Amino acid sequence: MPAPRTLAAPALLFCAVAAFAQPPKDAPKTAPPPDEQKAKEAFLAGKLDDAIAHLRAAAKANPALSPPKVVAARWCVETGNGPQARLLIEQAATEDPAHPDVLLTNASFALAEGRVTDAVLGCTAALAATDSARWDADTKKKYQREARLGLAAAFEARGDSASVRTHLAALLDADPRNAALRQRLARTLFLVDKPDEAFAELQAAHKEDPTLDPPQMSMAQLWTAKHDFAKADEWYTKAVAAHPNAAKVHRALAGYLLDRGRLDTAKAHLAAAQKLEPASRDTKALTGLTARYAKDYPAAAAVFEELVRDHPSFGFGVVNLALVLAESGDATGKRRATELAEGYAKQNPRAGEPRAVLAYCLFKAGRTADAEKVARTTAGGALSPDAAYFVARVLADRGATDDAQKILRAASESKDGFVYRKDADDLLADLDKKNPPPPKK
Repeated sequence: MPAPRTLAAPALLFCAVAAFAQPPKDAPKTAPPPDEQKAKEAFLAGKLDDAIAHLRAAAKANPALSPPKVVAARWCVETGNGPQARLLIEQAATEDPAHPDVLLTNASFALAEGRVTDAVLGCTAALAATDSARWDADTKKKYQREARLGLAAAFEARGDSASVRTHLAALLDADPRNAALRQRLARTLFLVDKPDEAFAELQAAHKEDPTLDPPQMSMAQLWTAKHDFAKADEWYTKAVAAHPNAAKVHRALAGYLLDRGRLDTAKAHLAAAQKLEPASRDTKALTGLTARYAKDYPAAAAVFEELVRDHPSFGFGVVNLALVLAESGDATGKRRATELAEGYAKQNPRAGEPRAVLAYCLFKAGRTADAEKVARTTAGGALSPDAAYFVARVLADRGATDDAQKILRAASESKDGFVYRKDADDLLADLDKKNPPPPKK
């Protein structure tokens, strides 16, 4: 999908063990103990020592709670204080090195930082630590679950689908009605070339939880990610036949068709979604995106203005409005585009895509030197084709022709959706005329 479609804020990549945890189906919701609530209030007031003291009181009353410094470390992550979180988790490890919560939280930090092997080692150690007589049956089961979720996440990051399958299967043995886990297993089966088994798992998941995406639609999206568009077409046809009144199916198909350059057919499915769910945020977002693909910027701006007004934290709306204003706005509109993109980039400092959008908005606003500085912070990273075009456009304007050509050539080979594909192809052709690439060997 094009960068502006997928830029809905990643926020934090993890939140300690919560990154791994998916509560069992029908798990009861409980309010935090009073001391833990006081601790959170103290923490938010900047009183870390008082917060830890309240957490110690809570843990004394209920030894099954997480170690105080583990909880505080998680809160630090939630508020963006990574250095303090790491300090606290090291202190927790010194105090209780074999506690599964310590091991799992440290593993989640490692996974978020891309240290996959450390995450695997930490979760494996946590799984082994559950054998201690220190834990009752329920606590042991909880930590085993979290360790296996962590291992599944880590092996997914590593691309080891066989190991992911092992841990997801074990999780489903303990929680057979968990539809979300079954969806993950289906994806894993698909990745190991077992599409029939994957579809069976998706059917079972949808039967368990009908609010999930229809299985035919999920299969279409899996084939799309694999760039087998003939199979994707086949499964989208099945999805519409099986669920003709599901707006989400029409929206997904319309988005897919947009990415394939089939604008007229996409509009037919957009119309179906508008008829079924006209007030849906996702329907409106697709309406705006369709207008943007068609370069009907006034119509797109009207839709995204409404979305940003009604859903100010909706990253998709913010980014698309920024890009529409950057393309079509007057001086005031271009300045606002830059402000929107800058705010979004600050909210997602670890992601390259928002910085690429910011660089492009700065460029369109005439702040080319600032645009180059931002673009240089994204070049070389993994970017969607559209984000790559944004960076290349800025670099080309600043005279970095070789870098721009290299980025554009890689983007042009992508089979993913690409709003700016024609612009990128035209720019590459122009650069190649001025700076012919060396002959292929």
